[in-house]
Amino acid sequence: NRATLEQLADRYLDALVARDPGRLPLHADFRYSENGQTLQPGDGLWGTANARGGYQHSVVDSDAGTIGLTAVVQENDLPVIAGIRLAVKDGQIAEAEAVVSRTDILFYKNGPANLAAMGGPAPIWTEAVPPAERASRQELIALANAYFDTLERNDGSFIAPFEESCRRLDNGVYATQAPEFDAAGDPPFYGLGPAGQFALGYFAFVTRIRERRFPVIDVERGVIVSLPFLDHAGTIHEVKLTDGRTVPIGVKQPYSWQIFEMFKMRRGKIAQIEVVLNMVPYAMSSGW
Repeated sequence: NRATLEQLADRYLDALVARDPGRLPLHADFRYSENGQTLQPGDGLWGTANARGGYQHSVVDSDAGTIGLTAVVQENDLPVIAGIRLAVKDGQIAEAEAVVSRTDILFYKNGPANLAAMGGPAPIWTEAVPPAERASRQELIALANAYFDTLERNDGSFIAPFEESCRRLDNGVYATQAPEFDAAGDPPFYGLGPAGQFALGYFAFVTRIRERRFPVIDVERGVIVSLPFLDHAGTIHEVKLTDGRTVPIGVKQPYSWQIFEMFKMRRGKIAQIEVVLNMVPYAMSSGW
């Protein structure tokens, strides 16, 4: 049930920062991966995490027995952001998959501190959707796929449905409705919502979105967790926006983002987005 799974998410983080997987009920067939690599229990982040970092956002799927959580973790006293998927079988943790963002890019440098200052997810994430308005598991997957279909080779068409107040939180930094990131005198981009950004067709350089998995679906709260890859082929060097401007694209080499992405859905629209991004070699697989 919800309470048991939420408690297990807490226990997992406590064991992680204690560097002691023996504290957890691990299934005999337990498997752990970190950033696409299969590791033994105790290796990777399990050997370097030393404290919780002041932010945790847990999503549970009682029907599937799965958990998705994002958290700030101190890694030898350096803050990182982790997206973690857990699968429970026979009351024990059978799978753990971590996407750990150690990406040191200027735009994301303050992400862990921003999340710690928030202290937890916005209240909208834990609000229950009224029973009469709840979407099915299939409908929630369709909404998330509409988002990815709009983003892939984005050309300004097929805009996924968004609430007007929707914001996207990337590695602890709001990348939509954030006008402070727009240069003075330039038309707004970061100050726009997700729909406005997509309508410009700017993200044409996202050439493929693959491995679209949706392992955690909370129908009661209208939340879904996905773990896709966003490929950037490095072949698109400028984009003509739908407003007539042509802008340069700085992607000169192929690479991919490994993504741990949460969506909050209400009344057939995307209401909020939270993402953990980890830069990985081009076309890398999750191994799952």
